[in-house]
Amino acid sequence: MAVFCVNAACPAQLVRRVEYFVSRAAMDIEGFGIKNARLFVDKGFIKDIADVYYLNRDKLLALEGFKEKKVDNLFKGIEASKAQPLERVLTALGIRFVGREVSRLLLTHFDSLEAIAAADVETLEAIDGVGPRIAVSVYDWFRRPEHQAILAKLKDAGLNFVAARPSPIEKAQPLSGLTFVITGTLPGVTRSEAKAAIEAAGGKVTGSVTGKTSYLLIGENPGGSKFTKAQKLGTPQIDWLALQGMMRG
Repeated sequence: MAVFCVNAACPAQLVRRVEYFVSRAAMDIEGFGIKNARLFVDKGFIKDIADVYYLNRDKLLALEGFKEKKVDNLFKGIEASKAQPLERVLTALGIRFVGREVSRLLLTHFDSLEAIAAADVETLEAIDGVGPRIAVSVYDWFRRPEHQAILAKLKDAGLNFVAARPSPIEKAQPLSGLTFVITGTLPGVTRSEAKAAIEAAGGKVTGSVTGKTSYLLIGENPGGSKFTKAQKLGTPQIDWLALQGMMRG
């Protein structure tokens, strides 16, 4: 007859939780693996998953087979994992029914681990793709004192508890990619002021008309050579008032 350890505090269960926590599917800590998970639990170095971030370097160096380079590489992997996004942190907690896909679902509605922890069952259940079974599992997990203690240790260790949001896409500048040549006297503005305004709107100002000139900005008493060259090349002409309208988008 097979005998299973059902006590969450038993070493076999803890080894499995640590193994999952450091795995590629979760925090992806390079060089950790099941052998180290089992060894560190057996030695009493790890009593919960958060202890991964509180290992003592000197104690590891005292172990057989743990040379300085091996320990340094292990700590490098542990440190690098602190930059993992909240999606992986949530997955790594080992909440029943909560893998990467469910973590992504939850993080489309909550922007932090604290927000998920504070949510009631009804709020969680209302998320499309979650349902009552997952909602109860998540709610219950965050209510257990031992899990709250783990979260506190993970937060103190510097893990991401807030979801990274993509930066809003900047509005395209209205004159982006356009090149202007200025000729003549512009109404109510100096050439340097007009140049600054064009550049602020994403445009470029050059001194002579070429085939790459987008517009000839023309004022009163325009220079003959620029005007003639623009006509020869078929360069569009625009006055200051019309250009202001373009810059406003």
